[in-house]
This record gives sequence, structure tokens and C-alpha cells, in this order.
Amino acid sequence: FGAIGPLVFIALCFLQVSFIPLPSAAVIIAGAYAFGGGLAFLYGYIGVIAGSILAFYLGRWLGRPFVNFIAGDKAVVDKWLDKIKKKENVVLFFIFLFPFFPDDLVCSIAGLTKMKFANFLWMQLLTRAIQIGANVLLMSGELIPYSGWGIPVLIVLGIAAIAAFVVCYI
Repeated sequence: FGAIGPLVFIALCFLQVSFIPLPSAAVIIAGAYAFGGGLAFLYGYIGVIAGSILAFYLGRWLGRPFVNFIAGDKAVVDKWLDKIKKKENVVLFFIFLFPFFPDDLVCSIAGLTKMKFANFLWMQLLTRAIQIGANVLLMSGELIPYSGWGIPVLIVLGIAAIAAFVVCYI
């Protein structure tokens, strides 16, 4: 896209959080190859934060009908609301931090909860920076390769992440 490439990438990151069901890791990794790690982080961060804020407010303003539509099923929304009930801050923090959760959908679901926007925003600013940075550095295969010594390191990191989530959830 030439000179407007960064704007297109920011818009894609924004849309993948708020409207288009694309995994953010795939979009960020593609950006790392297109723009390099530093710019992909910056552009992705801008787009993802803006999209997360919009998704939160769409959930808050438009309510259950909208979130059910985005999720594709009322039961999915009910399941996530049950999982985060009375533990919104801790559970949502880890959902936003780790890449194997539907964190983009959960932004809209968070809008249905009593969570204050300020808590949501701080959570997004911190966890998305970590998640996008990890995607750029780890998932792109540049820092830890997907072969040889990299495989056991990635497995250990995954197990540690799951253990941290379970301990904090309990």
C-alpha cells in the first residue's frame, strides 16, 4: 500500500479487534514482516488499543444483542460472563495477556460487566503492550526459533503462562 501502508495496517488492527474475527497474533506477525518489529509494534498497538476501546463501548452501549451477534451465539457470551463473574479484573487481565483466549471478543463482553472503563483502559495499555511485543519478538520466530532449542523454550513459556493463570484464577 506504499505510503499509506501504516494507516492500512493500523486500520486492520483496529478492525480485527472490533469487527473482523481475525487472530491478532497473525495480523501483528504479518506487520512485523512488512514494517519490521518496532514499527509493527507501534502501529499494531495504536490500532489494537483503539479497537479495544471501541469494542468495550459497543458492548456497553449496544448491550447483549450486539455482543451476542459478534460472538455468534448467546451461549458463548453466557459462558464467558460466568467465567469472569466476581473476578473480572484478574480473569480479564490474563485473558487479554495470553494469546490463546478470544481477547478481542472479551473486550465487548467486558462492556457488559460493571468494570470501570479506567480499569479496562489500564488493563489494555499494559497487557496489549506485552502481548503485541511478545508476538513481534517471540511468535515471529526472530528471537526464539520454531526449531531446535526454541521448541522446548516455547513449551516451558507456555506451561509457565498457564500455571500463572490457574494460580491467579484460584
